[in-house]
Amino acid sequence: MDIAIQHPWFKRALGPFYPSRLFDQFFGEGLFDYDLLPFLSSTISPYYRQSLFRTVLDSGISEVRSDRDKFVIFLDVKHFSPEDLTVKVQEDFVEIHGKHNERQDDHGYISREFHRRYRLPSNVDQSALSCSLSADGMLTFSGPKVPSGVDGGHSERAIPVSREEKPSSAPSS
Repeated sequence: MDIAIQHPWFKRALGPFYPSRLFDQFFGEGLFDYDLLPFLSSTISPYYRQSLFRTVLDSGISEVRSDRDKFVIFLDVKHFSPEDLTVKVQEDFVEIHGKHNERQDDHGYISREFHRRYRLPSNVDQSALSCSLSADGMLTFSGPKVPSGVDGGHSERAIPVSREEKPSSAPSS
């Protein structure tokens, strides 16, 4: 039996007939203008991707910042409430888990679940870690850094998620 092997570039050449976002992390979010008519944005300019770029920023992508004084994780969890989120620290990792039961949305019924795991820098003070959820659904996990040579503690513990009434001050990159 002969099986034809298709290269990924072949599928991309078919353009608007095969939306690129069908089986990626945005599954269940609905289709966007770029998915249906990608050639329109390229007729304006081959570098124009504003709708796709905006979609990526609003899609649950996380941002990790680690500067000299502080370690911060920003994660878009707009579909989850604080009760749906669990944040745990285990040794040198922070684990963020979100799960909500089936809910009705514009397209039918949906249930969501995600699990993210980040390595903490060795000089983060694990006893001073905090986690908050802003009104616009941005989860902010942060902890101060301690001077080198000071042990920040490495026990397993849960970090409570507090709710803020104001929108996040995280940059939209």
